[in-house]
This record gives sequence, C-alpha cells and structure tokens, in this order.
Amino acid sequence: MDEFELIKHCFTPLAGPEGLRLKDDTALYTPPENRDLVITLDTFVEGVHFPTGMYGADVAERLLRTNLSDIAAKGGSPRGYFLSVTLPSDKMEKWLPAFAKGLETTQAEFGCTLWGGDTTATSSHAVFSITLVGDVPSGQMVQRTGASIGDDIWVSGVLGDAMLGCRLATNNPILPSPSGADLFAFEAAYWRPEPAVSFQRILQDYATAAADISDGLMADVAHIMDSGRKNGCAMLNFDALPFSMGAEGWADAQNNPIASRQALASFGDDYGVVFTADPKNRQAIFDAARDRKLKLTCVGSVTSRPDKTGSSVVCVDVEGQIILWPKTGYRHI
Repeated sequence: MDEFELIKHCFTPLAGPEGLRLKDDTALYTPPENRDLVITLDTFVEGVHFPTGMYGADVAERLLRTNLSDIAAKGGSPRGYFLSVTLPSDKMEKWLPAFAKGLETTQAEFGCTLWGGDTTATSSHAVFSITLVGDVPSGQMVQRTGASIGDDIWVSGVLGDAMLGCRLATNNPILPSPSGADLFAFEAAYWRPEPAVSFQRILQDYATAAADISDGLMADVAHIMDSGRKNGCAMLNFDALPFSMGAEGWADAQNNPIASRQALASFGDDYGVVFTADPKNRQAIFDAARDRKLKLTCVGSVTSRPDKTGSSVVCVDVEGQIILWPKTGYRHI
C-alpha cells in the first residue's frame, strides 16, 4: 500500500470529527465555552524511548499515554491529538496496523481522537511524536509554579515498577526473577503507564503546583521548586516514598537496598503525578483519594531553603539526616 492507502486503512478510523476524516491538511476544533486549551508534545526515538525493532501496539499505547500524563497533571481533559510517524519504509505496511490498534485501544479508554498528522519513510531509526490537545476550566490549569512554604507534597501511585518493566522490555534480567503478578505489573507499568486522569478533581480543587513523574521523582519535584519560589526547598521523607511490594522485594534482595530504592525513584517513566497542596486540605485530600479508591501518599513538605546555594530538593531518613542522592533523574540532553 502507498502512503495514502495506509493512512486510510490504519488511521482514518481513529479520526474524530475535528480531524475532518483526515481529508484536509488541518483540523478544526471549537473549544467549549469557559475552557482553556492545554497542549503538550512528546517524541519517542527508537533505541532511546523504546526498544529497537519494536513498532507495534505497545509502543503506540506507551506514546499516547505519556502525552495523556502531561494533560492529566495539569488537571485537564484530553480531546484530540496529532501524530507524526517516521518509520523505515520496509516496516510501514507490516507494523502500522498494529501501531494503529494500540492508539485505538488507548484513545477509547481516555476519550480522545486522532485529529491529523504526518507519515514519513526513513532509512534510519523510527521516530514517533504526538501533540495532544486538551482543556481545563478557565483559569484552573495547575502549573508547576505556585508551591508555597509549608505545602504538603503528594505522589500518586507507586514509583519504580516502570524501571523494572524497562529492564524486562530490553532483556536485562531482574534478580530474583519476579513472580507472575509482579511480572505483569512491571511490564504494564512500562508499556501502559496510567496517566493520573482519575486525580483531576483533586488537582483542580487542591493542588497549588503539579508535574507528572516522567524524569524521576527528585528531578520532577525540583522542576516544581525551581519554577516557583526561589527560596523553597522540598523536604522528602525517604521512608514515605511509595513502592509496590514487588519493587520493595526486588530492592531488599539487592546488595544495597537504599541505593536500589533510590534507583527506583529516580528512573522516571512512572507517569503518576507529584503535586503540592496547602496542609489545611490534608484530610480532605486523604478523604477524596479514599472515596475514589486512589493511591495517594504524602511524602514531604516545602520548607525554606537553608541558604542561597542549598539544593531545591533533599531527602531525609527517619532521623532527619540527609540522604545523598547521586542521580536525581533522567537527562534528555
């Protein structure tokens, strides 16, 4: 099939009315009244963001879900997305149907549709990119700025399962070998991360600042601190960091359980949300999470930075001693 036949076969069924059946070079979208647009973009490069030679449904689901995570962390609702596919020409016909199936599954779950995009053949590595459009009630987008001294710091879900799932996806052994349930959880965390859309009302009602956990907890908390008040310091409690039982078991079996937990928390790709909130709302946040059966953990608070050269994020043990943290998270360049 040529390019237009592939688009018609694979992607036209995914298009919403805004995408004009992919028969135009643009999309047409009228935002609802009293809603602000929120827009994000993520790019996946073969061999960097997904294993070499994998171009199917798993990669598509992971790509769209990581974009959804950005919108979710702002308290927004996804509406539509633009897709860019750069794939070796000899892989197009074989892999695009499976790739499209992954998009179909994910957009059906989260209520968004394809609005347009571009498909290009290459003789090099595959590159996939999505630009996602969402909206929030006017003036209610939760930005990275806004954290205040005294705010609590909250984390959704668990940390580190995606790191172990990435090892499995790239054929790096996990010792001890995970059980069937843990194996499934690790693989799902990497290939099908859960964007924090279920936390939308909690973020809109209580969050003063937020970011999705894509680069690692320490790094993403630093993004919040560095975007807000310059004298703020995030004080995280190491023993409060949330890990699954499977990840805890893996860390405890390593030579250095503390360093192993640091690795789990710093890897990134968790795609939960970290946010700050006024401590007066602590019980209301606990109650809201319990009522919705959501896992949410208070992991620290925002304090004054000790001095102008102090770190914007520190992690302490139960005795209040600072734990050295050699690698805070993923670096893109």
